[in-house]
Amino acid sequence: MQNAPLLSYNTYVMLKKSERLDYLECKDLQIIQDKSGYTFTTDAVLLANFVRAYAKERLLDLGTGSGVVPILCSVKTTAKELVGLEIQERLADMAKRSVELNNLCPRVKIVKGDIKDAPAIFGHESFDVITTNPPYMPFEGNAEDADEHTICRREVLITIEQLMESAGKVLKYGGRLYCVYKAERLTDLLCAMRAGGIEPKALTLVMPKASKQPDTVIVEGKKGAKSGILIRKPLVVNKEEGGYTEEAARIYNKDKL
Repeated sequence: MQNAPLLSYNTYVMLKKSERLDYLECKDLQIIQDKSGYTFTTDAVLLANFVRAYAKERLLDLGTGSGVVPILCSVKTTAKELVGLEIQERLADMAKRSVELNNLCPRVKIVKGDIKDAPAIFGHESFDVITTNPPYMPFEGNAEDADEHTICRREVLITIEQLMESAGKVLKYGGRLYCVYKAERLTDLLCAMRAGGIEPKALTLVMPKASKQPDTVIVEGKKGAKSGILIRKPLVVNKEEGGYTEEAARIYNKDKL
């Protein structure tokens, strides 16, 4: 992501030491990032482009990090309310300020809290749509020693099974879940979704190049649905000779540059 265009003094005073503003290349949206900590990846951007959420629906992003998914979904969907849930204080604070910077209040909200507590925080069957870009890999070690990067990338504070259990409780019957995950853990993801009452309904493999194996998957599920899954055409991100494919360029808004 490129740096944000010049903004007013009042905007910059919201930034803390080591923070910067990045331009999301979508409807002039900006996001606060900290170069010394965790920053969002292109997986979150991919996820936001697969989400469908309509005018009367509420969307919850579990493990929102910097808030990039609900911020992008605020312009890519017509959802009436978008909420990001984040357990890490510093990331939740940055996400809140990014929402304010983009004048998205009160439609977009950031809540600090544990995903495992989501049913108690929001109530059962309270959201029509759930999105999540969860920690991808298992964790071995002392959780107290894990830094911000590790917590975001590995299952330090929550496993995929625990996440889907909470998601299944806060999602309305017939509601949709969208998840981006590592391809090598696809079996774990699908099993966790089904155990949480969310039936996998569509799957897209994401390939770095046509000659490479898929490294990422985007899965859509539906609570209470019958079994049966649609395997969509794979998304190839980069051309063999370099540069984005046409579809990836559209997703990343590079086709307009």
